[in-house]
Amino acid sequence: MKLSRFRSGLRFGLLPRVALALAAVGLLPLLMVSLGLVRMNREAMYDQVLRTHIVAASTAADRIDAILDTRAALARGTAGSPELADPGSPQAQAFLRRSLEQWGELGVLAVAVVNPAGELVFRAQVRGEGERAEAALRQGVTGLYVPGPMVPGQSPVLRFTAPLAQGAGSLVLVCSGAPVAEVARPRELDREAQLVVVDRAVSGGRIVAGTVSSLASLPRSLLDVALSGKIVGASPYTTGGQTILAAYAPLAGVDWVVVSLQPSASAEAVAVNLRWRTLKAVGAALLLIAALSAAAWTFLVRPIRSLAAAQRGLAGASGARPAGDEISDLRQTFEILQRSLAARSTLDNVFLGRYQVIEALGAGAMGTVFRGWDPRLQRPVALKTIKLAGSLEEERRKDLLATLTREAVTVARLNHPNVVAVYDLEDAPEAAFIAMELVDGMTLESLLGRRHKLSPDEVISLGAGIARGLAAAHAQGIVHRDVKPANVLLGQDGSIKVSDFGIAGLLAASADDAETIFGTPGYLPPESLRGGMHGKPGDLFSLGVVLYMCLTGAMPFRGTEVGDILRNTLFGQVRPLGRQVPDIPPELESLVEHLLEREVERRPSSAEAVAAELETLAMARGLRWRFDPGTAAESHGYATEPMKAQWVPTTRLEINPPRTAGRS
Repeated sequence: MKLSRFRSGLRFGLLPRVALALAAVGLLPLLMVSLGLVRMNREAMYDQVLRTHIVAASTAADRIDAILDTRAALARGTAGSPELADPGSPQAQAFLRRSLEQWGELGVLAVAVVNPAGELVFRAQVRGEGERAEAALRQGVTGLYVPGPMVPGQSPVLRFTAPLAQGAGSLVLVCSGAPVAEVARPRELDREAQLVVVDRAVSGGRIVAGTVSSLASLPRSLLDVALSGKIVGASPYTTGGQTILAAYAPLAGVDWVVVSLQPSASAEAVAVNLRWRTLKAVGAALLLIAALSAAAWTFLVRPIRSLAAAQRGLAGASGARPAGDEISDLRQTFEILQRSLAARSTLDNVFLGRYQVIEALGAGAMGTVFRGWDPRLQRPVALKTIKLAGSLEEERRKDLLATLTREAVTVARLNHPNVVAVYDLEDAPEAAFIAMELVDGMTLESLLGRRHKLSPDEVISLGAGIARGLAAAHAQGIVHRDVKPANVLLGQDGSIKVSDFGIAGLLAASADDAETIFGTPGYLPPESLRGGMHGKPGDLFSLGVVLYMCLTGAMPFRGTEVGDILRNTLFGQVRPLGRQVPDIPPELESLVEHLLEREVERRPSSAEAVAAELETLAMARGLRWRFDPGTAAESHGYATEPMKAQWVPTTRLEINPPRTAGRS
């Protein structure tokens, strides 16, 4: 007994659990990083920095090799061109001039041809580059040439030579070394890091490009190892009482080496700065956890406690809140309330008007749906309450109820197999409610949740049934305004029925804010989002969204936020059906694309036309589909959802099925 009380006392409430979870997710990784930075010793830090410089030097060497190889290959390829069989001919000179114009992106400054004796036969250069070209050619024509000494910040001049065919001489390309100089600017490294390209063929080394002004500033021991050009390596070096962290990597195609270096003091300053930033991040994380914990108390813990207290009051339980967390409290009070309701048979005495309420089937933004019983006619019904805005004036409320009554009467007169039958409409103190046909089956939304998508043949017949229901309503002047899978019911008898005609429009009219748009994002037509009226073409657009979703298992207008969905509805591109459904009939693909047109006049002319086109396509394919829901059922919406469902093909489609059959 004492042990049980001890364990109960140790149970955390919901708020401490939320705080601990936030700390585990957001704070522990930061603390681990911070602890690692504090424990980091100098050798480990040096090793990490040297690894970075090895990568920088090796990458720079590879990039420069690629630059040089590209231009050397250009020289060799041009020298072997048939147009240069006679290097001194006008044709050869015209060819070289044209080539020079095309080589601008490669930085070619000049092209020249020399005879076997080294005498200039022909030269062409970019305007303004004659002096640099002449200086490069004056030094001879053998091998890669780089003039020196180099001035930091200036680009070198590169020279590439290739022999002409049949010993006729050589072709010389003079190129800008700007790409090499660009590689030698270490933007990815620390601000005080430096990169230098050194020509090791010159005694003592010579700078080709880079941010180092003189090799004399580098440790001699570093130069001795780097200029050997045999290996890639890194190590700390000391010069003038200062430690330099350096790495080096030789080039493969030329006697150059890349050296990447950084003073150790700057690396240590970076580590100190990183520790300070990490500590600030830990502090910010603590403040964020405190703010989120406060929000959790306000919007989660306190409402749960209030709900549990209200349930205890309904159940007649007295006393303080039980020990333990809020979720356990809520579960216990709910169980007490369930037992209380079962014991008193509360639902047996609940009536809406003359209809007895059996059980709640579901609830949504528009109201609650109950399974009911009509004692007078001895039949089951679905009772859907419609919540009107509480701030409505009495006169306005009466007008809205009159509008709802007129639409309900019109829908009741439809008596169409693809429309849920409406039996009655009554006004309750808190809300109006409609008594309607109780469909034993499942919603299309539930079916898509299980199967993800349907085959094109299934969609053809399903779409024909929905379109027939809409056509019947449109003929009586009724616009649905909220066509979506949740409002399509599939009965156990194979019927396909559309429900909730006009309710979205009624709620929009009852809203306090006249700018509010009622409907489901993703199914709303563009004209409604632009502030226009949702008319019959708007229902056709929503039908196109439903058929697209049935075919692909995804919405045509997607987004993680409501705003994204609305923007995509107005401006986004729809992924073509043919790429997602390879076996889709072209006629069905074309129809869905026309239904999803943003401009009203480009959509089909009517729901009747859509139904006729789908029925014609079904007949051409020899199809008729009926919904076979199986046996066991469970509550869902105001349809009774079966545990198992499938579509069973038969031989042909009934275009005008008997009203008693309820099939389409």
